[in-house]
Amino acid sequence: MTESRKYDTEIAALFVQGFGEAVRAARNVLVSIRRTTHLFPLASNTLENLDDESLERLDAFRVRYAHLQDLLANKLFRSLLHLEEEKIGSMLDVLNAMEKRGIIVSFEDWKTLRELRNTFMRDYPDQVELRAEALTQAHKKANELCSVLKRIREFSIDRIGIPSQNLPEIPE
Repeated sequence: MTESRKYDTEIAALFVQGFGEAVRAARNVLVSIRRTTHLFPLASNTLENLDDESLERLDAFRVRYAHLQDLLANKLFRSLLHLEEEKIGSMLDVLNAMEKRGIIVSFEDWKTLRELRNTFMRDYPDQVELRAEALTQAHKKANELCSVLKRIREFSIDRIGIPSQNLPEIPE
């Protein structure tokens, strides 16, 4: 363990609260991954002809993936920088800071996760093939969001000094 730093307890409390929310979202994503595995790889004609139950499961996956991705980028990444008393600039600055800390593998990988989310969240009838491919890729990469959450936990404990008991384990 590296040397722990002092941190603002109010900011830490907000971070811990946001982290708990992200863990719940990760659990939901993992449930959706399991419940939709049989649909993938998803072809455009399959997407257009899903039964109601499969469509609901796929919609849950879409929303849960997007929610977790947004929580990570817009809440936890920024909260982590607040804890470190870092200046928070643009999202590009935030992502570069997360790459530097080893939270995300690379800016480009995160950008891909975000682009997949943007593609499958649109519902343009003439882009069914594109959405089907984006959903298939997102399904393959969704576990990476949970890995990012695990790295946030490790960083927060090892580098910032947040007590491990304050940060729930990430589900597998």
